[in-house]
Amino acid sequence: MPQLLLVNPWIFDFAAYDFWLKPIGLLSLAEALKETGFEIELVDLTDPFLNRESPLPRQLRRMPDGRGKFFAEEIPKPAALKNIARKYKRHGVDPARAESLFATITKPDAILLSTTMTYWYPGYVRTSELLRKVFPEAPIIAGGLYVTLLPEHARKNLPADFFCVGDYETFLPEIFRKIFGAAPRLKSPEQIGIGLEWYSCPAYGVVITGRGCASRCRYCVSWKLHPALRRKSPELAVEEISGQAENFGVRNIAFYDDALLVDPGEHIMPILEGVIRKKLALNFHTPNGLHLKPMTRELAKLMKRSGFQVIRFGLETADPGRQKMLGPKAGIDDLASALDDLEQAGFARKEIGIYMLAGLPGQAAEEIERDIQSVKKLGARPYLTEYSPIPGTDLWEEACASARFDFVNEPLFQNCSLLSCAHPSLTPQKLSRLRALCKE
Repeated sequence: MPQLLLVNPWIFDFAAYDFWLKPIGLLSLAEALKETGFEIELVDLTDPFLNRESPLPRQLRRMPDGRGKFFAEEIPKPAALKNIARKYKRHGVDPARAESLFATITKPDAILLSTTMTYWYPGYVRTSELLRKVFPEAPIIAGGLYVTLLPEHARKNLPADFFCVGDYETFLPEIFRKIFGAAPRLKSPEQIGIGLEWYSCPAYGVVITGRGCASRCRYCVSWKLHPALRRKSPELAVEEISGQAENFGVRNIAFYDDALLVDPGEHIMPILEGVIRKKLALNFHTPNGLHLKPMTRELAKLMKRSGFQVIRFGLETADPGRQKMLGPKAGIDDLASALDDLEQAGFARKEIGIYMLAGLPGQAAEEIERDIQSVKKLGARPYLTEYSPIPGTDLWEEACASARFDFVNEPLFQNCSLLSCAHPSLTPQKLSRLRALCKE
């Protein structure tokens, strides 16, 4: 069978942090390809353990639960960002180390490059250029979020030979047919687990038990990319979790679902019951915002017994009018009820993080401050997340009408940290004060 090289590229951005971040889509694809018979090599250019000798330098030391900084070096800013008074960095292994690493790999018959954030595309371009240099004859296939959301921009700017626009199990076989003359049938992520064998030091595990979301939030693209919520069976999810714990020794696992708690009796509760039966000593973390409405006291007790540690919920706004406009996912009353259940199960309210959006079109700084105070009044910890205008979402047209930068033609301006369509009252200085208020 052909030899394939799968690559997770560098992150080019002002800032980035390893909040249990692994290329879940690429890991799922690797498992699907391996089951089909392909020979697989996977390289994650953001893996801190690739960059220098062991042990890691002090600035890259991992927290006990696996979180930590990426290795980062300042690089010249793209021309579009030249007036932004912030340092621009390459996050991940240094280029010389990356090139020497690729030089030791068996010549691949094809290269698959993953992409995520649209505004990280300079990192994808630079990674592709390095791969062209080391493997000039290997065709490069680019896929992932950036390629799917902005296919024309990707085709114009990314030096790849093929572009997988959409789910890999649907579109990648036809690309393989053009390259290899055969179109293998690939399992979907819901049919396979995720292994970590491509990491010399996994540090932590990641799990995604389903794709899509039942909510129809106007700022989010998840439900448009995956209109139907498709999930692994609870049995497969438990097998995957136990496999990561037993085969790779991880003790911290992050769930990256968009709708982990939806229909809890049919999904997450059987999974947690299975974990408890296996007596796995694990710490679970939820960096993606969980849904509030499905929370019950029984579910909260299972979360406590199975080892949930870092818990984040997505409230987005406490303002009833804005909540109705964004999509009726949850309100402040749902948060109050969920906190009661979690507290009864043994969680401290101050340990529960609540994501609140900042920088939405028309959202004044005073409104954000009221949102923060509403969450703090209930005893939880608010976390501000800057709104990023995402092509294809229902809020896109409103975002464009409020644009401070031309993010329609330049994806670099879709970077959430630039507050690209924020209300004039939300200055960077005001945002800093609001972040400080969250911590008080």
